[in-house]
Amino acid sequence: MKKITILGASGSIGRSAIAFLRLHRDKFALDAVAFGRGWETAAAIVEEFGCSAVSFADPQAAEAFRACGRSGGCEVLSGPKASAELAARPVDTVLAAISGSAGFPSVLAAIEAGNRLALANKEALVCGGPQLLVRAKERGAVVVPIDSEHSAIFQCHLAGRPNEVAKILLTGSGGPFRTWSKEAIRRATPADAAKHPNWSMGPKITLDSATLANKGLELIETAYLFDIEESRIEVLINTSSILHSAVHYVDGSLIAMLGAADMRNAIGYGLTWPERLATGVDLIDLARIGRLEFERVDDERFPCLGLARHALHSGQGGTMMYNAANEVAGRLFMKGAIGFTDIPAIIDRCLAGDTARFASDLDHVVTADREAKAFAKSVAERHIAEAA
Repeated sequence: MKKITILGASGSIGRSAIAFLRLHRDKFALDAVAFGRGWETAAAIVEEFGCSAVSFADPQAAEAFRACGRSGGCEVLSGPKASAELAARPVDTVLAAISGSAGFPSVLAAIEAGNRLALANKEALVCGGPQLLVRAKERGAVVVPIDSEHSAIFQCHLAGRPNEVAKILLTGSGGPFRTWSKEAIRRATPADAAKHPNWSMGPKITLDSATLANKGLELIETAYLFDIEESRIEVLINTSSILHSAVHYVDGSLIAMLGAADMRNAIGYGLTWPERLATGVDLIDLARIGRLEFERVDDERFPCLGLARHALHSGQGGTMMYNAANEVAGRLFMKGAIGFTDIPAIIDRCLAGDTARFASDLDHVVTADREAKAFAKSVAERHIAEAA
């Protein structure tokens, strides 16, 4: 039995992972789960799987869980460092699915403990940079990506050696505004941005998919994970989300990974690699699909992707700033304080500053992230004031 810890168990990735574990109770034990505040969901999962530990970011949720009478005697951790404490417990795999840069401490804790890491939190790598992967190598912590695109690239990389890779193809759905005019996009509302055409995801990643900032974060993660220059990463829109990504090799071969638009594929592979098990996802019917259509990204309507390339050239401080500015601007948009096209405008203004000062070692990433967000907030406030 392989022991699994899930960080962010109530999110879409966490729920899909739990559904996968239900299919293979003879092979996996859900040892520990981390939540923000959803103690009712936690109680049901702990009762079902007999987890040995559970954590809550919210201490009040932890108290409610203890008082509910369904804890089964499992250890309960609470507070802002609880998920990191949980991630450091020795298990076979830690699935890191806490959204945003808030997930960084638990990702680092899992790596420091030498746990194998199934990484669904792209912001942790965007903020930590290549040094996070160096630390993983030093600690013997294998990192397996869970994002559908990076899982696809990871699998396609198995077909050759790193020095044989000519280019990486990163694909995306194009989001809800793929066919919208520039003027229509300018008027887009938070409700419009929440209507992703292919995927069911959390609110942050859904908004990031609408702006293509998510594809920008994935571009950065691809460059770091696979040690490749951004100029050798091509981004294309695949509207069906069937071709998840691909790798071009120097001999002219293109090795691609196809599958249904269902995260259980990547999650299952991340938990079972180098083996494969059934995920509950149906085989794709190519005759029914008929064709695979691709489009180039329109940088004028979706500038966030180009800004990510710019951030990569600025180093870790630049990618840290890109992520911070995107999080700050995204929250302002969801509150109705700014328009949709103000998001890339604020990111652009933030990247125009001295981003090198936000580069930091791994022990100070959380502080640097906080400082980058404070700077982004001040830039956003000026942007709003000037537009008034």
